[in-house]
Amino acid sequence: MSDNESGTPRTKWSRSQRFRLTPAGREAGRAYRQDIVASRAEAGRKSFDAARAEWAARLALEPTDGLYLGELLEAPRTIPEIAASLDGCGPQRSDVRAAIERLVHVRMMELVAPPPPPPAPPRRW
Repeated sequence: MSDNESGTPRTKWSRSQRFRLTPAGREAGRAYRQDIVASRAEAGRKSFDAARAEWAARLALEPTDGLYLGELLEAPRTIPEIAASLDGCGPQRSDVRAAIERLVHVRMMELVAPPPPPPAPPRRW
């Protein structure tokens, strides 16, 4: 079922819209990294999945949200940049936009205001 069929309006953002982490999102991203690194002490995928699930339950997020928060820890990015960097890591390109909408809604991410347009060049008569 598409967004239009489900009754939830899809947020419109330009391709160049950048997103950054809020302070809560930055803290959640750091906690995700710490939990994942700590899970490496035990061998196997089971400890990784358990660490992700525990992190997500603690913050009322989805386990895959840590991937998106991790992508924005360094600098603001656009949706196509996030999708390209996560290509091959699990989430499909179509999942990226939905996850970002969800994380903006729960205030883990925010939109970066575009810079003001350059001033008009002086007119010569």
